[in-house]
Amino acid sequence: MKISNDLKEMIALELKRRNSNSNPPFKHTVGWPLYDENELCAALDSLLDLSLSQGPRVKAFEKAYREYLDMPEGSGSIAVNSGSSANLVCFAALIDAGRLSLGDEVIVPSATFATVSSILYQLGLVPVYIDSEMDTWNMDPIALEEAISDKTKAIMVVHNLGIPAKMDEIMNIANLNDLIVVEDCCEAHGSYYKGRQVGSIGHMATLSFFVAHNITTGEGGMVFYKDKLLDNKMRSVREFGRSIDSDQRFKDFPAIGNYDTKYIFETLGYNVRMTDFAAAMGLVQLDKLESLNEIRRVNALRLKKIISNYSDYLSTQVIGEDIVPGYYGFPIYLKPNDKVSRNEFCKKLESYSIETRPNMGGCLPDQPGFIDRDHKVHGSLKNARKIRDNALFIGVHSGLTEENFNNFSNALSDIF
Repeated sequence: MKISNDLKEMIALELKRRNSNSNPPFKHTVGWPLYDENELCAALDSLLDLSLSQGPRVKAFEKAYREYLDMPEGSGSIAVNSGSSANLVCFAALIDAGRLSLGDEVIVPSATFATVSSILYQLGLVPVYIDSEMDTWNMDPIALEEAISDKTKAIMVVHNLGIPAKMDEIMNIANLNDLIVVEDCCEAHGSYYKGRQVGSIGHMATLSFFVAHNITTGEGGMVFYKDKLLDNKMRSVREFGRSIDSDQRFKDFPAIGNYDTKYIFETLGYNVRMTDFAAAMGLVQLDKLESLNEIRRVNALRLKKIISNYSDYLSTQVIGEDIVPGYYGFPIYLKPNDKVSRNEFCKKLESYSIETRPNMGGCLPDQPGFIDRDHKVHGSLKNARKIRDNALFIGVHSGLTEENFNNFSNALSDIF
């Protein structure tokens, strides 16, 4: 049974009332959840069905997003409770399936978010940090090729702020060296590289549906994989490590005897399942992704035009002609100058009620939680540290108004 139109109208009015009374900490936020009565009714419908944990809506969301990515026949997808959990399940399943082993090296970008590599440490894999390109802020394919050793088994590509990395070069290098490619698309919903969606190019991919991302389920994530043989491993790791593939209720097991298969744990697992009401919201959000991203791209062009008036001080990521970015945020690089430092620049923007963020984790191997752990560093990472020290991003989402653009222009005029 679906939500009645009368109740839906009441929810719409209440949401409008609350939005009109909301007082966010900044007028120009980095991210803002954009949903309406349709998402709320879908979630409420799930709750009224008493479908609270993982259920049929999760399965439908997995299928819908897999089809949206145009994944090849036989591919799989599983929904989880965060993008970080997606990365965890992805690599834990690869280890459990024997595709990776303890001590294997995984090449990762340095200028990215913490849980790209923190899960590698936790699973006994060795992150190998390489430098970024200054024009895209993404993984440098030249550094990637140089960093490969006889212990390298995988590459973790991150599409920074929704700008796709150079996937042709990366996949060529991976194929020549028989390496697994995992695309971290947590910031790149609906980004296109040469006509293909990111997430559909590598062997596996991960997504996040965090509240500030292009679409949201509040919290949530998803893993995509082209090898269907990984399916049971993925689902087992997601659900406590329990046996997934048995069609028998009771079965004989060594050292246990005849036992309920639902309580047989064949590997080390977690409880990182997505809830059905989160998936219900995700299904509605997915239908809006292309239109929301188009607004983000238009907004990015407007912000780019504004900063072009200050080209002695500011630049942004270079977007190739064959790239259609999803733009999680609008990237800004502050060139070294005598007027203002990056941190001072952020403070001045925030005095104009423009929220700012640095480029995520900066240079990850320099982070206090990582610096003394087992990893390798290839090269000087000079570009990653420049990005860490001089880069930031601001909001580009579809909630921006004409007032926000005028305010940003006035802020830059005042600063420079």
